[in-house]
Amino acid sequence: MNTSQTIKEQYEHKIETLNAELKKLDDHNQRFAQFRLIIFLTIIGAAALALLGGYFSIWWGLLPIGVFVFAVAKHDRVLRLQERVTWSRDFYTDALARIENRWQGKGIIRTDLVDDDHLFALDLDIFGKGSLFDLMCTAKTASGEAQLAAWLSQPSRKEEILARQDAVRELTDKLQLREDIYLCTRRMSSLLNPARLTPWATAEEQISQTERRTLRVLFYALAGAAVAAAVSCFFSDFGLAFLAGVAIVQWIAGRVLKNKLAPILQGVEGPKRQLKVLSDILARFEQQEVNSPMLRSLKDRLYVNRQPSSAAVARLGKLVDWMEQAKNQVFAPVAFLLMWNGHFALAIEKWRHQFGKRIPEWLDAAGQLEALSSVAGYAFEHPEDPYPLVVDDAPLVAGEDLGHPLISAAECVRNSVSLNTTTQVWVVSGSNMSGKSTFLRVIGINAVLAMCGAPICGKKMTLSPVAIGSTIRVLDSLQKGTSRFYAEISTLKQIVELTDGEFPLLFLLDEIFHGTNSHDRKIGAQAVVEELVNRGALGLVTTHDLALTKAAEALGETAKNVHFDDQVIDGRLHFDYSLKDGPVTRSNALELMRSVGLNV
Repeated sequence: MNTSQTIKEQYEHKIETLNAELKKLDDHNQRFAQFRLIIFLTIIGAAALALLGGYFSIWWGLLPIGVFVFAVAKHDRVLRLQERVTWSRDFYTDALARIENRWQGKGIIRTDLVDDDHLFALDLDIFGKGSLFDLMCTAKTASGEAQLAAWLSQPSRKEEILARQDAVRELTDKLQLREDIYLCTRRMSSLLNPARLTPWATAEEQISQTERRTLRVLFYALAGAAVAAAVSCFFSDFGLAFLAGVAIVQWIAGRVLKNKLAPILQGVEGPKRQLKVLSDILARFEQQEVNSPMLRSLKDRLYVNRQPSSAAVARLGKLVDWMEQAKNQVFAPVAFLLMWNGHFALAIEKWRHQFGKRIPEWLDAAGQLEALSSVAGYAFEHPEDPYPLVVDDAPLVAGEDLGHPLISAAECVRNSVSLNTTTQVWVVSGSNMSGKSTFLRVIGINAVLAMCGAPICGKKMTLSPVAIGSTIRVLDSLQKGTSRFYAEISTLKQIVELTDGEFPLLFLLDEIFHGTNSHDRKIGAQAVVEELVNRGALGLVTTHDLALTKAAEALGETAKNVHFDDQVIDGRLHFDYSLKDGPVTRSNALELMRSVGLNV
């Protein structure tokens, strides 16, 4: 298996190779720019000599013009290749930054992919700068980002998780495929948006099949009459009158049919550009041999009557390109007489009738492919991290030497956990800053990774699919007029209600009810935990209040006390962040106050 060091060397070699290629392309670019300037000046000079001096025929100017057109085409190819190589270098530069722990804020830092009151996304740093999504997501389309976000923010069934694991394993070493997917989506990343494309694709038909057949006959008849009238102009004195009459009839037909044709012609431009991106992604995937059931299923969805979806999408692109020829001022009169827009409007509407309903499915397949590619990239860059064992024995969350994937390996301290039907709750006590909240995040984010189909950060992990609810970062709201305490009890109510759902609950409760007095806090915390236990939930509760550790004793065998401790050495606090059995026996609050200069 690859190690992190060899992966880093592989990325550095790719970047070095691409930089060398970019240097060559930059040299070509400069030479072509100079050559184009020379040829352009030659054309101007030749035209001046021919027109003013009469030294030779102006037709001789066609030769340098031809050379100039050829140079422009070649130069454009160099510029496109230069752009593609630059994007490839960006792909590996970003990957190297992840390996070297310089990735924070360089990935996707969106926070709008889940609701503000999501029950664990904010607490576990799933979205935003420095988040798991920031680290993991290489998707460049809205469809891909949304799919990965869904996997990271919702529980999944065992069979779904295992299917993703198989697909991710297969894609992990397919570095070239993952790079190609990135390049396909980079050019128009903002365009492939299901919210804009799906309504166009699935809207009701503007023109029914029966109407299309009737209009097709009409358009062919009018176009044929126009051609006959144009030919008659060479043989008959009445040809121009005949042609003018046909043109008037065509104009009237266009006005009558405008309300039917205009929405088709005007509505296809945006979808055409989006479908070009979709076609590129699908075409690349169609060429790839795949073995995992999930990837095979995705690939099978891309065919309609044995025709690949990329070919169908490319056909629509050609139809639109041909339709847009009518905008050419030279060709416009001919297009008018041939009923050009009418013919292609019918062809586009026929295409939408045949394939439009399949576009949401293709978008979903492309989004899943991008999301799987993102997870596979994460797995590739964490070769020592194992895949979790997913079981049906619900509920169960057990992990050995679990660490936090967003903390560098050099600074990460690992701890273990075991929650099951026998021991449902761990009460985690400890001093301020001793690592209690981070431990909750470690358990939660590894459960998220596991259900996403990714490797976990740890030695090993076994779990059943779970719904997650946490109160690590409960905030008050000025806009909603709610205090922190009210926000906390509202969140706790939602977490309790999760126990009525499809999945067992994993709760992560951090210092609950610390906004009220010690007496009420102890009674309230113990009551909430008891209810969650009675409802079959698993979880952890942290506290620095020694009185709350008694709650574990009241719960009997279903609860266990564990703690983090600290030491005061030479007047300074030191933490080892290692979990130990039993409740903590002292607090460090006074030492912390003194360490910052407070006279207590």
